[in-house]
Amino acid sequence: MIGEDARARLVRRFGDGVTGWVDALPGLVARLAERWDLTVTAHLPGGTSATFLCATAVLKLTPDHDLAAAEARALTAWDATPAAVGLLDTDLARGALLLERLDPGTPAPDPARVLPRLHIAPPQGFPPLSARVDFLFETLLPRRTGTYHAAEHRRARELAADRVTPVLLHGDLHPGNVLRGPRGPVAIDPRPCVGDPAFDWTDLVHDGYDLHGADVDLDRVHEWLAVFAPFYG
Repeated sequence: MIGEDARARLVRRFGDGVTGWVDALPGLVARLAERWDLTVTAHLPGGTSATFLCATAVLKLTPDHDLAAAEARALTAWDATPAAVGLLDTDLARGALLLERLDPGTPAPDPARVLPRLHIAPPQGFPPLSARVDFLFETLLPRRTGTYHAAEHRRARELAADRVTPVLLHGDLHPGNVLRGPRGPVAIDPRPCVGDPAFDWTDLVHDGYDLHGADVDLDRVHEWLAVFAPFYG
């Protein structure tokens, strides 16, 4: 159902206990394909999910049902904007999302255009940016580098606590998470949280993209870039 590289990425993210979920994927995909009348054509790589390209949609499954529920809430909040992938249906008890299929599914040349549109959605009901910061520094970065960066983590928490007007953040807005869509660039794979809009611009500015219609002070973006230097090292 999925290759060994994809299995290894899921194990790195969720631990050895995820292997049972991976082994059960063929049956789970078959049941959902029958429910939603899907024809699965390909598996798409991912670190926190198993994603399947279908003839008319995209089926996304994750062993972390809280991740699926958070993504569904964010996509629902962004339903009025074409800047986020469309959510067609959910089966949250199985950690499943049915998403709009984007053809050809390639990175957008102008990913920064999505952010001002995403940031206007109501931010109520999502975790604070500080929770995302803690996950990145306490879990993700040590897993990648074997090192805990205490000073940068402390400074990132201070930035997250600054008194700026909070917005609903994508939370993982790098160029690979913005695809070409029928009406312009479309964001996928959010890790939604609420806080400083400058946080969402960090990866894009690091990769050299312009701040089209930016709703932030560039100085704050560079402060975030400084504390996230270990991620870019």
